[in-house]
Amino acid sequence: MLKKTAAVAVSLASILALSAGTAAAFGSKSTTLSNGVLTITADDGCSVSGNCTLYYSATTYKKTGGGTVSIELAMNTSDALYKAAAVNISSGQTKTHSWGGKAKSQVSDCDITGYMVASTGSYYTPPVDVC
Repeated sequence: MLKKTAAVAVSLASILALSAGTAAAFGSKSTTLSNGVLTITADDGCSVSGNCTLYYSATTYKKTGGGTVSIELAMNTSDALYKAAAVNISSGQTKTHSWGGKAKSQVSDCDITGYMVASTGSYYTPPVDVC
């Protein structure tokens, strides 16, 4: 009986660990532009801080060509637009802005997108699901 109980406990622990790993895999989405790559990355608060009501995200732009431009990195949800201060970026540089822990309940459609305003236009990433 003790062996059977131990085997069930190990099986349950494996299932819980596997499902926790799956839940935390929000990932990233990118848009390739003519002179760089814009990316939004999202991680589940369960794995980052132990707070499963939060998600953590960052918007990144990696500039691969062209001259120096001014950019504003941002994150867009169905409920809010978060914008960082404008910065200059040159070819070969990468700029990232982390948005910290945000409540999943504040994203009514569960999707966030990376967003960038540059002198050449406005650009979005595909959405990442954070629920």
